[in-house]
Amino acid sequence: MRRDTGFGLVEALLALSLGVLLVLAGSRLFIGALQGWQAQGALAQLQEDARFALQRMARDIRMAGAFGCLRREAISFADPAIAATFALPISVSLEPDGTLRSLSLVGVQGGEAGGPPNWTLLTDCLSTAQVQAGERLPGPHQFALPVRQQVYRLVDGQLLLTSGGSHAVLIEHVSRLQVDLGVAGEGGELAWMTAVPDPSRIRSIRLRLTLNDPAERVRAQTYQMVAAVRNRLP
Repeated sequence: MRRDTGFGLVEALLALSLGVLLVLAGSRLFIGALQGWQAQGALAQLQEDARFALQRMARDIRMAGAFGCLRREAISFADPAIAATFALPISVSLEPDGTLRSLSLVGVQGGEAGGPPNWTLLTDCLSTAQVQAGERLPGPHQFALPVRQQVYRLVDGQLLLTSGGSHAVLIEHVSRLQVDLGVAGEGGELAWMTAVPDPSRIRSIRLRLTLNDPAERVRAQTYQMVAAVRNRLP
């Protein structure tokens, strides 16, 4: 008689082992692809945070010292204390290694900057201009330009912005914000320093921002931007 044959124990164990190996290999491929996708997402998020913060700071640096359509000598001030603030539109405080403590910038800012203006510049753009505290309405044949003091500070891994009395956290997970000051030399060349005794010599500010991924999916990333001081300081 003919006997029916089937899988033996050895064949069944071998097939099971091969199946487990295939599942493990597929799982590793899936996990690797998932980790790669998560790493790419983390890098994109860090890059977007850095782009937002650096572009915002660069815009305020470029606007520092911009006080309307007349020369600064033509501006009068309702309070001598205001005049002293306007005389130094850029103020930088750094750690000994160049890490940011605070960066204060004073200049005309649009309404999207947030918060009421610290001062209002009232001018006819012809011969008269006066700065008054707070928000003011223009008189006949006048323009009212909002002037804000933008103060950036780095505190406990957060980049903070104070603008017109309002406070906000721009970005988090900041491990370092290095600030270098570009100073014009005698021959016109630019020298980078971390301390400048005379702010009127500042021509550019270089920002180097290092961000961490809180989930540690990628290593810390450093981004850099240079902003020129467009409005010559006194």
